[in-house]
Amino acid sequence: MTESRRMRRGPRLLPALVGFGLLLAAGGWVAMAQDAARPTGDYVLAQLDAARQALAQRTTQQPDPALAEAGRQLGQIGDALRRQLGGATAQPIEILGDKTKAAALRADAAAQRTQAWLKASSGCRGGDAKALAAALALAVERLATAPTSDKPSPPVIDAVETTDQQPLFVIHPAAQPLAFAVLGANLLDAQCANPQVSLTDVQGKPVDAQPVITGITPQRIALKLASTARLQPGGYVLHVVPQRKAFLVGCTKQPEAVAALQVAPPLHVVIDYTLSATCRGQGQLTLGHGSLPAIAKQGATVSQPIDAAACTNPESYTISATAHFGDGDQATVGPVTQPADAGITAGLPGGLTLSWNPAIHSLFARAEANMCRGSG
Repeated sequence: MTESRRMRRGPRLLPALVGFGLLLAAGGWVAMAQDAARPTGDYVLAQLDAARQALAQRTTQQPDPALAEAGRQLGQIGDALRRQLGGATAQPIEILGDKTKAAALRADAAAQRTQAWLKASSGCRGGDAKALAAALALAVERLATAPTSDKPSPPVIDAVETTDQQPLFVIHPAAQPLAFAVLGANLLDAQCANPQVSLTDVQGKPVDAQPVITGITPQRIALKLASTARLQPGGYVLHVVPQRKAFLVGCTKQPEAVAALQVAPPLHVVIDYTLSATCRGQGQLTLGHGSLPAIAKQGATVSQPIDAAACTNPESYTISATAHFGDGDQATVGPVTQPADAGITAGLPGGLTLSWNPAIHSLFARAEANMCRGSG
């Protein structure tokens, strides 16, 4: 989505369809009466419930204590908002009290962040999968425990994106700059100075490299970190403190909006392999069985020479392999068989490829571009 489209569509809470909204719930598409210009408490609660149910389904497939905790916090956010709304769930959010409006914005942000996580995490394995789950749990926890606000236009962050507009949950430390953006509502009053932006660990300690604003609108702040190389694995919080101009008062500090990110542990993958050959006059022979050197970074290639002298006249080669990720996750490929004059290339989850080159009797494994869409 381009910047101009974002600016035209207005606040992110507003649904895209005039007169009604369509919401993807756990059981299918649910049609809801909804004025596109004036979302109600019912609409926000339905979004939140749908996100919670979808997360519960994913958690059964991908058990993780962090995901279970995120689901519990989503339930608490919904319960708290229902209590605040009382009998006014059908009323437009904008006409309710400021505290209720703020709670609704945060609930919507939690729902949007969860839906973004569901889309981004399907291709993630190993340490990235764990880091993404921890990032979601931290994001939802910070929204659930945010202080109540009686400001008329409370700021809220409901998305963190890469420069190509993909969800961002996890950072891989690197020396080169990291450009990203946060999106939400009420992030800038054009009559006031730019908001204060800072990055801290979960205890609130500022990190060495602080983000710099490179572009800003009330709905989007583009940021750049000069380097992430010194960030240690764990959770981090981005704090945005905007100002707002009021009559006779001038620009005053608003409650902070926060976004959560996770720094991934270093990549560590070990691939166990078995290479065999069908040899004319000799039958099936195992030529190699063991482990390739560990892969420690994206883009790295490791190799293992194989002594194939025992098979004097090969007809075909067969390979099987299991990739062991740093967090205990593993994935298997094979057996894959090809004629003796053809190479073998097999894909593994997480962007890994394993290749057998019969011309030089060597195995190669490479970590290609990261397949985890929620990381940068």
